[in-house]
Amino acid sequence: MTISRRWFVGGALALSACSSGVVPRDTFYRLGTPATPQALAGGPIKGTVEVPPFRAQGIVNERAMLYRESAFELAQYNYHTWIEPASMMVSRVFIESLRAAQAFTAVASPEMRQNRDYELSGDIREWEHVLPQAGGPAVAIAIDIALRRIAGSREMLLKSYRVHEPVAGDGIDAVVQSFTTGLDKIVAQVLGDLAALPKS
Repeated sequence: MTISRRWFVGGALALSACSSGVVPRDTFYRLGTPATPQALAGGPIKGTVEVPPFRAQGIVNERAMLYRESAFELAQYNYHTWIEPASMMVSRVFIESLRAAQAFTAVASPEMRQNRDYELSGDIREWEHVLPQAGGPAVAIAIDIALRRIAGSREMLLKSYRVHEPVAGDGIDAVVQSFTTGLDKIVAQVLGDLAALPKS
């Protein structure tokens, strides 16, 4: 039986459980621990970067986990929910990773109220579980990243990053691990592009 069929059989079983008086349990998920990145090649960019919560439109930024069976249709799992919206989770991973890589002299979130030299912002375009098709189950992540220097409002980096990370194994835990791995790959690509920028 394919994962796709298992998922919908599971939904049917949950519906059957409801009819017999057993209420399905909501389950909440967080991303796994981000991979520890290498220090930024060439040393940190001099200055403080602020990373505000990323943007995400519509249901992409809701807590319910999304799945896709075709190129045009998205749906939400009924009982599988992120602990917080994607915009918060992903920006937090970027803050942790930029600090671990020593990508800037300092990395701050808006609530720290630091004087900033740069702002790194993101727009999450895709954040979904792709049910089995020709290439097998996967997660799709697409994020637009912009780095702006505050002085002169100068764009230093503006690029779209996309990964299609296979899901190895059955169940939502395997899906969450693929989200974690896919996001790690995007972070690594961003750090590679940051390393090529002027350091001051």
